[in-house]
Amino acid sequence: MIPLLLLAGWIVSATAGPQPLSNKEVMLMLRSGYSSDSVLSEITSRRVLDPLDPETKKSLLGLGASPQLIAALESNAYAVSAPEADQAKQRQADAAARRAAQIEEDQKRNTLYQAQQAAARVKAAVAPQGGTLILDALKQKLVRCRDGSVTRADGTELEHKKLVALYYSAHWCAPCRKFTPGLVDYYNRVVSAHPEFEIIFVSSDRSRFSWETYIQEAKMPWLAIDYEQLAGLPGLKQLGGAGIPSLLVLDAGSHIIASSYDGDKYLGPQNALAALDKIFATNAAGALAEAR
Repeated sequence: MIPLLLLAGWIVSATAGPQPLSNKEVMLMLRSGYSSDSVLSEITSRRVLDPLDPETKKSLLGLGASPQLIAALESNAYAVSAPEADQAKQRQADAAARRAAQIEEDQKRNTLYQAQQAAARVKAAVAPQGGTLILDALKQKLVRCRDGSVTRADGTELEHKKLVALYYSAHWCAPCRKFTPGLVDYYNRVVSAHPEFEIIFVSSDRSRFSWETYIQEAKMPWLAIDYEQLAGLPGLKQLGGAGIPSLLVLDAGSHIIASSYDGDKYLGPQNALAALDKIFATNAAGALAEAR
């Protein structure tokens, strides 16, 4: 179990003493495996910042909160005063600002390391045909997914594509199945305005049946590497990182320009989507300026 003080980055200083808990932190404790009795004990000593609203109550019950814990929160017996709540929230905001500044500084320091790691992964993923670029090596291994069906690709699908996202996912992976519908919506929303963009599904499924089932259920609208071709591409799978779902964005030269990882730290596919949104916005602004 994660130590309590590390669980949500709660900062307790020697002068300020234990800080009151927010509803979000109470939910996080339950989600991380703490019992209702443990949470109630923590509330008794630290008190709470927020009144219990109906939506939070519903979430807590869904996480297995006991009637005693709910009753304690509803009684407001452990609620701090308004001035104390304001002070605690200000301390949390200050701590969050310090953490953000530290993260930014760490990211600057890690720039060279990230570049080296990305270069190493790209090198490992180059196809065996004498150093062929990743995207060029995939052209003859693709199928087209549309409305849940799979058809053969002819190798021209990546022509004129300037941004290609490799989507590492699998039907057996619950977080993947949760993320995929949103990615389908994202693709359908942006692809008409950005025809230079494409997604390629890189499956970690354990059978062709699961692979096809996933494509059909999700109604994937993009390209995919044919299931039989995946076994011959171990370097490509390594390129996506240790965990899924993962999204890796390449430019036309097969250079990594966005990822679900920061070095070895997993940030999730949303990190790559945020980078894509910035690229699309920058390109749109540039096109508008040229048109004027």
